Formats: sequence, structure tokens, C-alpha cells
Amino acid sequence: MVFPDLSAPAGKPHNNDSTPNIPIASVADRFVALVLDFLILSPVISLFIAGLVRQTKTYFLLNAMSQEGVVAIFLVIASVIFLTTVLQAFFLYFWQATPGQLFLQMRVISYPQRQTRLTLNQCFLRSFLWCSGFTLLAIPYLEVASHPLRRAFHERASDTLVTTLKRNYDEGPLPLESRFISSWMRMSFLFLLLFGVIGFFKTYHSLKVGAYREKDSRAPFACKEIQESDLLGTSRLDAALSLFLVNEISAECLDKEAEVSLWGDPVNSQGLAYLAKFMTAESSEQEKYFDKVCEERTSSVCAMARYMREDGELEDLELADKTLWTTQLLLADEKYTSQDYVGSLKLIEDLQKVSVLRSALEKRYVRSVWALNETMQTYSKKSRIPASVNGDSWIDSFKEKYEVP
Repeated sequence: MVFPDLSAPAGKPHNNDSTPNIPIASVADRFVALVLDFLILSPVISLFIAGLVRQTKTYFLLNAMSQEGVVAIFLVIASVIFLTTVLQAFFLYFWQATPGQLFLQMRVISYPQRQTRLTLNQCFLRSFLWCSGFTLLAIPYLEVASHPLRRAFHERASDTLVTTLKRNYDEGPLPLESRFISSWMRMSFLFLLLFGVIGFFKTYHSLKVGAYREKDSRAPFACKEIQESDLLGTSRLDAALSLFLVNEISAECLDKEAEVSLWGDPVNSQGLAYLAKFMTAESSEQEKYFDKVCEERTSSVCAMARYMREDGELEDLELADKTLWTTQLLLADEKYTSQDYVGSLKLIEDLQKVSVLRSALEKRYVRSVWALNETMQTYSKKSRIPASVNGDSWIDSFKEKYEVP
């Protein structure tokens, strides 16, 4: 009787889990296909999530610790996974390969149970698990280099196998290669587990000591000088322009608001944002921003920009959008300059209905009432007061408000 030598290494075939008639795709081809898939599919995915990414950037631009921004990041990640899964499953179901795999003459087949084509469940499961592998720093993909049939976890779970149509196909890894990759993967998972445990206890400690407790329920806006305002979008930028004109906010504050508008709502706020840039820019840069404002020469914002230049005329201001608070403020100043104090006060009264502008326009209100009172006294000495300067109601209201006798 012959007893086997148990101390001797067991002899293993080069491909103990593969079948000779299965042309396995090489690791190099699969890597190149991955790069091609990224170059082809990433612009498509970026097109779908561009708005969400821009909104996420706006949240963090407004507040570096924005909770909305954190939620938006998770939405971006979920959207990328969903779109990638759908696109890959679509190509796998109809062509049995992704675009990169098609180019490199590879096909994804059902294995070990052979079928004429992949089922829809196999396509979606394979694609979803492929995306999930990135959450573990792509370590599961290393199995492609160690598994006898070059099958990673997502392929074994979905019963699929990547084959090639080329004559020279992969014969599987060498035993030394398999052992090396397997050992490296075990070490990587141990390190991930170690860092995960340390991160868990560190986060738990921070939670216990109140590090995540919300200190201020009111998130700061881009410019702290007008953070009390609940205005958003174009209205907020319009208010910032008005406040800058009455010297209530700094040029830096207005520039911040313009940047936020350009990031958050470039379609609706672009004209006003570049107008704000024009107003705060150095003289050497103003012409550049003026050209951006007036890309459409007939726009109302361009008319306002022409008025604000040194050679601007009142006719330009008349073409501006009268619903903008900035336009109304400029008109109020024009009426004051032309001694139409009643008209100026009417515009100021309407503007003061906006909470963020109320106190900022108080000086202009007092100035206009004072000038109106002096004008009325001048005309009263001549025994006649024109209807255009008859402002008894304004003066009476002013005296009642400030308790002036």
C-alpha cells in the first residue's frame, strides 16, 4: 500500500476552475475598457446631475458647514450610482457589453449556467454591485487578478463572466499571482476594518461630548452684513445692489453676493451679478464686466449699466426694469436731484416696505422730507405753493413719526 506524502505541496492545475473552451478576457483589456467607459459615460452622467452639483456648491459657498450641502452630496452620489447602474444594465442587456468592452471585443456571458443572453436581473445586479465596489476603495475588483476565471465579486454574485472574441485570450492567473493578490486583499480589508472601528469610536465620542450639537439654527448667508434678510436669488442680489448704492454694505459684500448668484442661479441672475461686478471692480476691470452685462444691448440691466457710467443719461435709466429696487432707488435719487421731492418720497416709501431696505433708506427719507419742507417754506413766502411740491401729508407724517413739534 502506498501512502501519499502529506508534507508535499498539492499539485494544482493552472486553471482549476476554468474550462479550456472559455476565452477569458485579459486584465489589461478590462482595465482599458474601464477607462473608455469612464470617458464615454461620464459626460452623459454629468449632464444629468449638473444642476444638482451646482446647487451643492452653492450650499457650501453660502455656509461651509451646511447641512443642506451634506444632504445634497448624498443625493449627488445616489444619482451617480443610479445613472451608472441604469446605463451599464442597458448596454449589457442589449449588447452584452459596455461601450468600452464592445470596442475591445469583449462580451459578458451567463456563467456557469449558459444562456443565449443575460437576464434583466443579472444586468442590474451586476451593475449595482460593480458601483458598490467603489465604497470599499475598489478592493473587491482586485479579485480579477487572482480568481481563476478573472471573476470579481459582482460577477460571481450575478452569475456572469467576461469573455473575449480575440484569438489570444487569458488563461487565468498563476498560482503565485493568486496567492499574492489574495494576501494583499486580506491585509487591505483588515486595515479598512481597523480604520472603520477607530472612526466609529471617535465619532461616538464626539457625539457624546456634543461636537455635532447645532449652535446656531440660522445658517449664515454669503454676506454677513445682510444675513437678517430672508430674500433669495435675484431679489437678494437686487437688495444688495440697493444697499451698496446707499453705502450700507461694502464692495466685498456685494461681490460675494454676485458670486453666489453666478453659482446658484446663473440663468436668472447673470445680468445683475455682472452689474454688481461692474460696480465693485477697479477702473481697469470695469469695461470687461460692462461688456458682459451688455452682451444683449437691449436688456434693461444693460440700460442701468449705461446710466451708471460717467456719461450715463436719464434716458438710459428710463429703459431699466422699474420692478427692480435698484432702479427705483436710482429714480428716487434722480427725482431728488431735480427737486421733485414728493416723487422721490413716494419711491422711498415703496422701497421701505422691503424689510432689509427699511432702515437703510431712512436717511434718504429724512433728507427728502427736510428738502420738501424748506421748499414749501420758500414758496409760502411768495403766497403760493405749487401742487408739485405740496407735501403737507409727508411733513405731518414725519412730525408724527419723529415727534417733532
